[in-house]
Amino acid sequence: MTITLPKELRSLEFTELTMVELNDVDIDRLLPHLWELIVKQGRIAPSKTNAEDYDHYLRALAVDSRIEGFDTDQSRKVLDGWLRSSVVRIGAKGRGRSGSNMDYILPLTIASYRAGLPKFRSRHRHAETLVFDLLIDGLQRRGVEAPESNLHERFRHAIGTGVHIGTPATWAATYDGESDIDINALLSLYFLEQFEPASAQDKKRDFRGSAVPGATRELARDLLDYLAAYSGRLTPSAFIDRFAALISLRLFQLPLRVARSTRHLLKTGEKSEDMGDDLTGANPLELYCDFTGVRGSASDELARQCVQRDLEVMRGFLPDRLLLRSLREAVAMLGRRGQEIKALPMADSLVEMVREKDNPLVSAYAVIKMQAIEQETRDSGVGTDEDLDLIARITSSTALSPVEQLTQLLIEGLAGKGLENQIRWFWSTGGVQKPYGLLTGALTSRRSWRYAPSDDLIAALLLVCFTQSDGSRTRPSMPIADLLFQLRARFGILIDRPPAAFDSVDSRAAAAANLEAFKRRLQLLGCFDGLSDDFSAQFVKHPLEAV
Repeated sequence: MTITLPKELRSLEFTELTMVELNDVDIDRLLPHLWELIVKQGRIAPSKTNAEDYDHYLRALAVDSRIEGFDTDQSRKVLDGWLRSSVVRIGAKGRGRSGSNMDYILPLTIASYRAGLPKFRSRHRHAETLVFDLLIDGLQRRGVEAPESNLHERFRHAIGTGVHIGTPATWAATYDGESDIDINALLSLYFLEQFEPASAQDKKRDFRGSAVPGATRELARDLLDYLAAYSGRLTPSAFIDRFAALISLRLFQLPLRVARSTRHLLKTGEKSEDMGDDLTGANPLELYCDFTGVRGSASDELARQCVQRDLEVMRGFLPDRLLLRSLREAVAMLGRRGQEIKALPMADSLVEMVREKDNPLVSAYAVIKMQAIEQETRDSGVGTDEDLDLIARITSSTALSPVEQLTQLLIEGLAGKGLENQIRWFWSTGGVQKPYGLLTGALTSRRSWRYAPSDDLIAALLLVCFTQSDGSRTRPSMPIADLLFQLRARFGILIDRPPAAFDSVDSRAAAAANLEAFKRRLQLLGCFDGLSDDFSAQFVKHPLEAV
């Protein structure tokens, strides 16, 4: 089938609902641009860097008076290898993947933004601006005055050791010349100084809030608690690693929670708990995570089934978001009423849009767009009689309202690309190829994916679970029952019990064995002694206290 859509209907993007563009994203790659937003307090600068001329920057570094021993061809090869392995990521150039260029500077310190890399921001899928906006919103909700400058200072303290940030004209980051810092971070700073800084431009930020604040505010809460509790207590590299892990997990969960809320809204016409004002409830997700590591075991299979369940949630999300996007565009037909709906907070706006689904003016909009799709298919030269018959069947269906008919045609035209892009978001934020991943398995085999957190992700989660009072203090230890509750209620992670949909005698037994495996993992991390068989007397130590 080849249903051809008019150009204005070919986009899958609906960031007012999803907050991000659902496609593959690299968390490490977006961090330099997040640091830029934080340092420049919401401003960005156009890149002056020639990403294809890596050799120019390598030669400039090699003759820097502060480093010695790299003045021969052989020694320069050593410097090149050091940079490529520890400082800069080299990627293929363009869609043809021919040649190479500098992709991004590893975010070893807050200064990594200076290079103006990545050259383009589109592959961040708006995630870096979302995280920044949520951090500012979170500080405002905590009563912090001048949140932009406050965030700037907090991050300078956390990951700015050894970095001098110049005047606000260019915010040029340099080595301060005296701090004792990690050798890779020092090399990175010297390398970054070879790049010409660009003047920052004011950019109006238009953050209207989230359609599903239950999901987005938790991201800000985690990051701000972590920042408050561990700034200065962790080395910059360790701090950044855990910070990236928290961002990745929350971005992974974001579309799953939005999808649940969207389905609830379309089914009931009312907001879900995640869309409401009372956000004291538990995380609605049930991500059962296997710690046994035994392929084919009951616990392993339970974790795999949870992944397959969530992949189905992602597939079902595509038609729901296309329907809501169609309604969003159709309310423009309602005149003043449409303007009032669009001016509401996003969650309330979505509710009112759904209530207008059968409005004759909305139906008229849908009919106009369906006629345009039919005409485009006829004129495309690739549409067949079968395609036109399918359009006729859909548009004449009495079981669907006109806007639902339009949505069905959009699905036919966009499903392949849309579904694949959503899966790309799933595995990339799930961290299949990252050391801080929640997902494990072969990238090319979705049936092999299961929830099995890495040690880096566990460490990040433990650090946050031990924070109290907005991160102003931490607990030295806690009962393991409290830790399991926090992982379940705050992060939607199940360890000692199966998800409700998979509850059975066998799955409970698997979860009991999984709990023992989790305790062994904590012992290996130095956080759990397990000297008592009494569950109520078993405590987990703070990771930094255990070291």
